[in-house]
Order: sequence, then C-alpha cells, then structure tokens
Amino acid sequence: MTINISGIVVHAAPQKIDEVRALLENIPGVEIHGATELGKMVVTLEKVNDQETSDTFEHISKLPGVLSTAMVYHHFEPEEGNSPTH
Repeated sequence: MTINISGIVVHAAPQKIDEVRALLENIPGVEIHGATELGKMVVTLEKVNDQETSDTFEHISKLPGVLSTAMVYHHFEPEEGNSPTH
C-alpha cells in the first residue's frame, strides 16, 4: 500500500482566509503549512489512493471563500513497513 502526498496552493479571498483555514483544518489528511495575508496557503494532502486525493482536491476547490487551487507536487510513498528489505 502507498500513501499519496500532494502539495497544493489554495488561494482564498483575503477576507475569508480564517474561515477557509478552519474548513481545511477539519478535513482528514489535510495540513496547512503557511499562509499569506493575501489569502494564499501552502497545504499538503495525505491520502491512501488517487481517488481520495482527487476527491479531496475537488472538495477543497469548492469550499466557500476559495478562489482557486493548484496542485504543485504529487508523490507516492510506500507505507511504513511495506518497503522491500535488502
């Protein structure tokens, strides 16, 4: 099994950034790493498969106050304990 790790930039309306931040913090597997006063946030998603990643990305893009989302990084990481031993 692998873990999908994605880095996204979420651009929220500046007057809605606190509301968008609160909504993002309630989504499992989502972590906010930084934000600007202009409403841009650096966010990571950790999901178990492509479908969950895609669904979460789409959900975030439809949150009230979100102006745009952009995926800037995507990586497949073997789940701990599942990597081959040498």
